[in-house]
Amino acid sequence: MHLADGWRHEELRVEVVTLETVLGSYANPGFDLLKVDVEGAEAAVLRSADLRAWRPRAIVVEATVPLTARPSHQKWEPHVLEAGYRLALFDGLNRFYARNDEPKLHERLAVPANVLDNYIPYACARRAGLIGPE
Repeated sequence: MHLADGWRHEELRVEVVTLETVLGSYANPGFDLLKVDVEGAEAAVLRSADLRAWRPRAIVVEATVPLTARPSHQKWEPHVLEAGYRLALFDGLNRFYARNDEPKLHERLAVPANVLDNYIPYACARRAGLIGPE
């Protein structure tokens, strides 16, 4: 799709490992957050781990076809829901899930970041000199 749109590319060979392998090496069951953003391979990544066993408290998954607003969650969301999670929020790009046994977390995730959170957007922080150049 990107090639058809005229994007430049460079072919690289990289080692591919399952999410189960990554979690087995670096996580403990019940960790706080799993974020999945793999440019269209979300279904394969999510199916490669036993979410019921790992039980992250929250899961955030990019849920649109790359560089579009077209939804892509239909392919992988049933796996997440069957693992004991409930959708809390879709922010236009990502879908946020909380474990079924975490109603307070679900409630907190259901409200998007907003002015009441007292956060400073990245662009404003850079202009104010609070964040250095990349």
